[in-house]
Amino acid sequence: MIRKLLLMSALALAACQPAEVDPAFDEAKGAELLKAYEAARADADWEIAEARGDELRRRHGETEAAKTMRATLDQVRAEAEAMREMRRLAGLWEYQAIPAAGGTQHTAAIYSRVETSPESEEDEVAAIPDARLILRRHPEWGDSVYLVLTQKALECGPPCRLQIRFDEGQAQSYVGDPADTGTGPALFIEERERFLAAMRAAKRVRVQLPRSGHLVPVFEFEVGGFRPPPALLD
Repeated sequence: MIRKLLLMSALALAACQPAEVDPAFDEAKGAELLKAYEAARADADWEIAEARGDELRRRHGETEAAKTMRATLDQVRAEAEAMREMRRLAGLWEYQAIPAAGGTQHTAAIYSRVETSPESEEDEVAAIPDARLILRRHPEWGDSVYLVLTQKALECGPPCRLQIRFDEGQAQSYVGDPADTGTGPALFIEERERFLAAMRAAKRVRVQLPRSGHLVPVFEFEVGGFRPPPALLD
């Protein structure tokens, strides 16, 4: 009899407990994440908004909050991807300030783009860029823009004429001045201000050298992340 009463009491107690909410339909939790998502979106913190939106979709995807969020998620994803791409482009540049005769030398440098294939990505040996574009301000030598090349020798000119294209625009003719760095050839690009003004408005720069034998050397630089310190351009 006592055992029967205990069983009946347990059943009655269980009947009084609220049913467990399926997380996918948990409107309260969904509303919390939607609030965090909208706050990040309002602050243009796109990557955080994307993360909150994905969490809401994954955990509480059947809620009204998730339905509301989906209306703007594609735009948030696009903005977040743009932020990641800008960070990647900015990371391609290297800025230096080093002591030099008469003051400080400031430089901004970026390597040429290297084409990769699925096969090469599996290799452990990294591809070597063909050129490096350098912007330099020297207290004695002044301002200059030049390429440092990995090739052993450079036959160009005189005059050495380059074809430079900014994004999808028409190729423009520039004059180059060959030099020797001691470890390989360099090529100074004349009309620095003209080049710099076009480069700052571009995402990509494509430099084509004159034909050398059977080859036409072409170097492409992803310059869209150029954010130099004022000392380099003032």
